[in-house]
Amino acid sequence: MSRNTFFLQLAAVSALVAVGMQLLLSLPELHPYRAFSWGCFVLFALLTIAMYFAGFQAARSSNKNDFTNVAMGFSGGKIFLSAILILMYKELAQPETRFFILPFFGCYLAYTIFEVYFMMRLGRMKP
Repeated sequence: MSRNTFFLQLAAVSALVAVGMQLLLSLPELHPYRAFSWGCFVLFALLTIAMYFAGFQAARSSNKNDFTNVAMGFSGGKIFLSAILILMYKELAQPETRFFILPFFGCYLAYTIFEVYFMMRLGRMKP
C-alpha cells in the first residue's frame, strides 16, 4: 500500500468518523463531552499514522517477525492507552453520565477496522 493510497483512505475514514461524531455530539446528552471526543479523534488518527509507518518499515524488513511484533505491539498499546485515557478522564473530569464513552468507542472501532485493513495489505508486501 503506497503512502498516497493510505493517506487518501485515512482522509476518507476520518471524514466519515468526523461526520458521525458530529451527529452524535449534537445529542444533548453528549454535548458536554465534545472536547474529549475530538481529542480522541485526533489521538486515534495520529496513532493510525504512526502504525502505518512502523508497519510499512517492518513489512519491508527481511525478518517477518518484525511485522508481527509491530502489529501486536500497536494493538496492545492502543488498548492499554485507551483504558488509561478513559480512566483518567473519568477521574479528572468526573462526567455526570457514562455517555462520554459512545463517541470514544465509535472512533476506536472505526480506526481499528481501518488499521486491520491496511495492516493486512502491508503484511502481503514483499521485503
